Amino acid sequence: MSSREMTMAEIGAGYIFTKPKSICQKLNEWEKSILLLDNHAFIKVYKEKIKETINSYGLSLRLANLSDIEPVYDFIISRFNKEYIDDVSKYDLFRFIEYGHGIIVEDSQNKMLGCLFEVGYEKKWKISYSLRLGIDETLKGKGLAKLLTVYSCLLAMERGAQLKIGLISIDNLASLHIHVNQVGWLIDKFYYNLDSLGLSFEFSLPLTPESLLRNRIDLNKVNTYIEENVEGIDYLLINYDDVETIKSVYHNSEFKIAAIITKDFKGDKPQFFALPVKMLYTQ
Repeated sequence: MSSREMTMAEIGAGYIFTKPKSICQKLNEWEKSILLLDNHAFIKVYKEKIKETINSYGLSLRLANLSDIEPVYDFIISRFNKEYIDDVSKYDLFRFIEYGHGIIVEDSQNKMLGCLFEVGYEKKWKISYSLRLGIDETLKGKGLAKLLTVYSCLLAMERGAQLKIGLISIDNLASLHIHVNQVGWLIDKFYYNLDSLGLSFEFSLPLTPESLLRNRIDLNKVNTYIEENVEGIDYLLINYDDVETIKSVYHNSEFKIAAIITKDFKGDKPQFFALPVKMLYTQ
């Protein structure tokens, strides 16, 4: 379905978008080459590449099975903040493994060091809903969270899913950076009245080869874009803790957050970089 064929409601939902090249990473030669492949070959080659990268760290990647429920549960609750522990259940892990998929990263002694799960839904779109991403602190800086996220996208594409969707707390900046900047997701909605879940974003990524490779953020390009364009018209900068502005932006539906400007990049508090909706759906 092209953007011309979509209703305004579907466009507003943010399900088929393309971030502008002016803020995104350039493809390397390997990435250009796999975009020439058909979908089946693209998925196969990209999955193999991710496994090779993980193996280079002395780790292995495998799919979860039902015997993993207990150790996965223990691993996840050790990684989650205390206020979210009640959200984790063994019953949910059963559902994810049986009716979606789970990915586990282990060391050579079979010690679990990372995981990610998904469950499938079918509404107007075939959706792959991501949950329970966890990476051990010892693997920080190796890009494992990004690799697991992309691998989950590829598994979902294999079974015909069209969209990746997830829900995340607005103050989980590390995960937002991974998903929005490194993988290319777009923040579609802001929920401020979900009492049991707190302040949360819903974000998505179309499951196509192009979306997986062409929506990743280059923060240097974002900085150049800011210098060369007009704030309030061509982009918005929103402090990560400015809830009222975020609420207003998503109520008006004229801008969406397309990048996370991290504190270490700007030397100030983290900010959300939003682009006009018309830029994201009319390219």
